[in-house]
Amino acid sequence: MPLTWDYSHIFLLGLLSFSGVGFVLWQRSQSQLARFMDLSIEGMVLSHNGVIVEVNQRAIHLFGCFSRHQLIGKNLLELVAPESLTLVEAQLRLPRVDMYECMLQKCDGTAFCALIRGTTVMKNEKSLRVTAFLDLSELKQSYCIRESNAQLMQQIEKNKQQAMVLIQQSRHAQMGEMISMIAHQWRQPLNILSLMTQNIVFKYKMKALDDTLMDMFKEDAMRQISQMSKTVDDFRDFFRPDKTKKVFDVKKQLLHVIQMVKPLYTMHRIELSLEVDEGLKLESYPNEFNQCMITLLNNAKDVLIKAHHVAEKFIIITAFINDAGQVVILVEDNGGGIDEKIVAHLFEPYVSTKEAKRGTGLGLYMTKMIVEEHMQGKISATNAQGGARFEIIL
Repeated sequence: MPLTWDYSHIFLLGLLSFSGVGFVLWQRSQSQLARFMDLSIEGMVLSHNGVIVEVNQRAIHLFGCFSRHQLIGKNLLELVAPESLTLVEAQLRLPRVDMYECMLQKCDGTAFCALIRGTTVMKNEKSLRVTAFLDLSELKQSYCIRESNAQLMQQIEKNKQQAMVLIQQSRHAQMGEMISMIAHQWRQPLNILSLMTQNIVFKYKMKALDDTLMDMFKEDAMRQISQMSKTVDDFRDFFRPDKTKKVFDVKKQLLHVIQMVKPLYTMHRIELSLEVDEGLKLESYPNEFNQCMITLLNNAKDVLIKAHHVAEKFIIITAFINDAGQVVILVEDNGGGIDEKIVAHLFEPYVSTKEAKRGTGLGLYMTKMIVEEHMQGKISATNAQGGARFEIIL
């Protein structure tokens, strides 16, 4: 690495050599000269016939000293480690030396690798020498830090890309589940519309159609279509991320979630119950909240569907404020609980309790990311009596 000379070096050399009276000027302006030396980013040592007469603050720091007086008056070679004495002695005999590497010695006796450059500015009986040096260990450490930072940034970027892939995979899996729910909720109104259509055709063939029947058909048909449209709107909002926090009623939000999923749960004879304190408010992101709750409910549903030994299947959602003023949401089921071997790893990506064809292992991982990173909350899973218990604290 090149050792550059800044303006303080140039001014110093000019001051020391101007009109052949540099040494006298140095004696008269020692304090002023010291201030100019302190402008240098390298350690600087001035020596007269091999004895140190002035140093800058950087040199004091690099040699591990507390003041100039610990260095002034010493021989230059006292600051050189034994293994580099021969090298430095040879370099000091030269009027000017380019950069070279050697081992210097701190005040406490510890050695460090340095890069040195020096020049003699006055010769004969008044030999004044300027020596500048850098601590190579600091430079190497700085280089290593830069390398580490570069590698860290690359790893962060790689992690971001992997996270985006995981998010996309999880979102696709959730979309599949949502489409299944929409299809189930549409089945009933579609059946009703089919029966109404057949009935109106029958009435037409029997020449029994009148304005009253047509108005009733129109109202009933529009009611079913409106219900189907509302279902699409509900699930479309589910995939629309919130950009700003909103204050919402926890009970109303949970009832909205239950309304979306209940038909599918009823088909599998799973009872959903809700126990929420009245007036419980939360300032957060309602759509992300919905997404987390649906993921937890679907996991419980999938477990209960396989639990053939359970006669009465149920999922209980409880919400309350704890002693710390935080909102706590519990989702409990009676599906037999989680295998103790995977409880500790349940929120890691690609960890799933479902069959390979049914589970992606990303639902709980994404839920944890949303709760902890986006909503600044906590989520945990334990085994309770007869089943699993998930706890979210917001």
